[in-house]
Amino acid sequence: MGVFRFFRVASSVVFFLFWAIVIVVGVFGFPGISSSEHRFADPVNGQAVYDPAGALDPGVEQALESRIDTIEARSRAELAVYVQVDEFATPESNLAAAQALLDQWEVGRAGFDDGLVILISFEPNLVHGQAHYYAGAGFLRGYLSQGDLQSLFDEVILPAAGQGQIGGGLIEAVNLIDAAITPAATARLNFLRQVNGVVGIIGAPLSFLLIAGFAFRAWRREGDDPEVLDSPSILMAGPPADMTPPLATVVLQGKATQHSINTLLMELASTGRIAFQNLDRAGKAKSDDEPDPLLDPAIEIRDEAPTGGRLGGAERDAWDLLRQQALATGIISRERLWELNDLLKATRGALENDVVHLGWFTRPPSQLITRWSFIGIGEMLLGGLFVLGGFLIPMSGLTLLGAATGAGGALTWVIGQFMSQRTPNGAYVDAMLKAFRRTLQKTMEQARSMEQVVADPNVKLLANTPDKAVMWGFALGLHDEVATVLQRTLQDHEKDPSTATGVYYPLWLGSSPAASMQAGMAGGSIFSGSGMPDIGGMFSAVGGIGSSPPSSSSGGGGFSGGGSSGGGGGGGSF
Repeated sequence: MGVFRFFRVASSVVFFLFWAIVIVVGVFGFPGISSSEHRFADPVNGQAVYDPAGALDPGVEQALESRIDTIEARSRAELAVYVQVDEFATPESNLAAAQALLDQWEVGRAGFDDGLVILISFEPNLVHGQAHYYAGAGFLRGYLSQGDLQSLFDEVILPAAGQGQIGGGLIEAVNLIDAAITPAATARLNFLRQVNGVVGIIGAPLSFLLIAGFAFRAWRREGDDPEVLDSPSILMAGPPADMTPPLATVVLQGKATQHSINTLLMELASTGRIAFQNLDRAGKAKSDDEPDPLLDPAIEIRDEAPTGGRLGGAERDAWDLLRQQALATGIISRERLWELNDLLKATRGALENDVVHLGWFTRPPSQLITRWSFIGIGEMLLGGLFVLGGFLIPMSGLTLLGAATGAGGALTWVIGQFMSQRTPNGAYVDAMLKAFRRTLQKTMEQARSMEQVVADPNVKLLANTPDKAVMWGFALGLHDEVATVLQRTLQDHEKDPSTATGVYYPLWLGSSPAASMQAGMAGGSIFSGSGMPDIGGMFSAVGGIGSSPPSSSSGGGGFSGGGSSGGGGGGGSF
């Protein structure tokens, strides 16, 4: 039930983080987009017109207040008129101040953004100055656009201000604004903003829960393994008769991977069917390097009788493909070596079919994993389209829905990687392999040679020869432990050369222990590109076999960024 708890906790954490981010952004805004500084005194409750400049007659102020109250009572839209003296005001600074006033006073309803600010900044002579507006996104899209408001300023407010009749101009402008804020426009704005809220606040979490719940339910039905007792204190396991190292990687990893193919190659090498040449060069050779038969990585197909036992079906098919790839020369050269990954791609499916045939899995794992991975990717793409639409319309609720859908898709993709269901027998085999791995690891931590490793009766259950111990160590991910044991063997030989007789070393890895003792040997050989064996590096190099190499030079780079959207403003000088 460990995986079950993992998914349950992971989905809860993702859900919590998602809504924590939403709430933080909703309350404080996006990082780096902070509220404007307090340029103005706090507003007075119930007051919409402010005239610290003393430019408006009391009757004008009262008329403006009355008309604005009528607008607010009918539509709940909010307007603020502010007249001040600012001898340093410019068109740019006054527009920014209008936006700051809208933000600081929070003019307009939250979620509706139906506020409008009109800011008049006189020079000290109260004759010339700046007049600008700033409106929320809801006001611009529901009542008057930026073009409409700019025309209002150009045709009404600015001419009146230029004639010294700013009060009359403001009254006429507010009357025109009042006429534009019709009940139908208000109803439409309210409806669309409520739809936006429902889509974001209800639709977004519902989308995430449905997507994540659907994927989790599918995993419980098609991917959850039967429970089998497993404990670090269990060190011994009795292997099934048909178990091979490549099949073990499938059982442990839940599907066939590149590591399964690499393990298969190691098995063929350890049983004498193939031999690696210059294995340490597999990940270093470039596609445009000059061919060098002495130093290039290659695989030799051996004709002599194999030292190992029978191969499984997938392994036999892979060996046949390797022999065909070698042609008549018996050598898979550098160029043909780089084709192995594509050549052996079908072997992954064959390994998965074998574990199904042996009764360890209910179905080939990769089929279901691929299906649910594509479902998750599709959900993430759909979420991306929602987010894009949310910014283009703009519609913040759709953006939130897209983010939630994308988060659900990401969780679906993660769950999809675990859609490999073992049978009760397969779960038992998985537990046995984990126990054997612990046994092998603890034995290698104390051993100074592979002979000591295979002397352990528990290790002998699967690895009764040093070659098999190395091979199983690779298959079970104990690369460092195997390399350490082999290095201890070489160190003991250096201290006491008389122990050279009978010292084990995996020659099929592509380097010999004798080479490491020849300090003066700097050139390459048929075994390796250098004299000193690097066992850990050789294990890593196996992963480079079959991969197409890069050329001698490659590169790239780039940068990206973004912007913001919201309301808008305008105005002019008089």
